[in-house]
Amino acid sequence: MKQMHTEDRREVMRGYTGRIFEREVLGECRFRCQGYLTFQSSVRGVLGNQPYAPHNPPGEVGNFRAAVAAEMRGLGLNPDSLRIYTAVGSPLDHFHRIDGFFSFEGIIVTLDLTVNRHKDMTRAKVLVTGEDAADGYKESAWEIARWFEFAQKTKMKGVLR
Repeated sequence: MKQMHTEDRREVMRGYTGRIFEREVLGECRFRCQGYLTFQSSVRGVLGNQPYAPHNPPGEVGNFRAAVAAEMRGLGLNPDSLRIYTAVGSPLDHFHRIDGFFSFEGIIVTLDLTVNRHKDMTRAKVLVTGEDAADGYKESAWEIARWFEFAQKTKMKGVLR
């Protein structure tokens, strides 16, 4: 896919709703269910119902993964086991307000995507804004990579949310 210049990305972001932005960046998860599911059950359902290969996704989600992988390399981490998952439209999204997550060596870093430039609270660990996406995910990629570095140094496992 052709790399977009920052001003081109900003123009593409104009007029987006949050739901459109989430789908454009992450795609839509194929996992659906009737009724409430716990956080852990929702994560398990998302893991097996992806519209792409989480280790090598196409398009914009691939650009996002590549940005995080580049930041990880800069920290001396090998991103070969880095995966990105969409939860858009799934119980994880509807009930737990998590749009997606990255996983790396037993750690999950949760994501909330938004076009609301004034949003400052989220249930997810990392808030990904439309402006950040227009900038090639520099800010969120930096933050995600730092969480993985911290988790490795402290031997932490599990979900960071």
